[in-house]
Amino acid sequence: MAPEAVATMAETLPAKAKSKQTTLADTIKPHRTREMYDIRPHPVTGRLIDSHPGTRTRPMRVLCLGISRTGTMSLFMALQLLGFNPYHMAVALGSPKSNLKLWSEGLNANFNYQGKKWGREEFDKLLGNYDAVLDVPSICFIEDLVAAYPQAKIVLTQRDVDAWLKSMASTAERVLSWNWDLVAPWDHALAGPFWEHAKTVMPIAFGGRDFSSADTPARKKFEEHYVRVRWTVPKEKLLEYTVQEGWYPLCKFLDVAVPDEEFPRVNDAKQFVSVHALMWWLAFGKMVGKVGLMFAVPTVCVAAAVWCQTRR
Repeated sequence: MAPEAVATMAETLPAKAKSKQTTLADTIKPHRTREMYDIRPHPVTGRLIDSHPGTRTRPMRVLCLGISRTGTMSLFMALQLLGFNPYHMAVALGSPKSNLKLWSEGLNANFNYQGKKWGREEFDKLLGNYDAVLDVPSICFIEDLVAAYPQAKIVLTQRDVDAWLKSMASTAERVLSWNWDLVAPWDHALAGPFWEHAKTVMPIAFGGRDFSSADTPARKKFEEHYVRVRWTVPKEKLLEYTVQEGWYPLCKFLDVAVPDEEFPRVNDAKQFVSVHALMWWLAFGKMVGKVGLMFAVPTVCVAAAVWCQTRR
């Protein structure tokens, strides 16, 4: 099923949020990706991560391990307002080949036993410039991140599981039901890495792409995720939090001053669909253009040959 048509995306949000109704489209720009590095398999190990030049430039201070769509985008923007430099899937989509392909490699290594397991060294390469992390795929690595950054505080965003399933069904399930297999091979810049990553991360994080059936495995995955976090993290280092609580409990836990700005309230469900629809249509356009060129070149050659024959 093809995605619906999309309106023009909004321009980039300034450093400080103008409104509490910030949208996802302010952060993710499918038509403006920029790769920081040209990552190729390492000549010795064959791993992509070993070719990444990144290193840790600041301490990791906060691990936000709440599952996706529990207020993680609001928290992402709140942390920015507090002076943190957080890493979120929105960041990864800004340079997908040098982020998503590497995360897929790490997921396969740590959960599918494909290659050397990722630890502090590997995380520092991808996350070295960031002092906070949220959202998939990083939330899959609960035990590994806590072990890698024992000094970091843990924020666990929460949501009612039934409300969460409904939200995931209207966003992730809907988006991933589109025919990405048709368009992804034609877009190596964004849709290709995105789709390959989605096929890897969804079973690990959520048990698949089904959030609407009565016996969806996502419910069990959600519950298990929170059990894993509470089992792994000491209580004194853990803040169980909902974004509806606003600034005070978050700032108190992180030992930072409460800012003058309103807490960002990100209403991103429709924008989530719109951003991914734009991504799909951009890939579709590339497919049409390349297929058209494939047919056009032989046609031009034949026409030229016929024209030459008529000139003799």
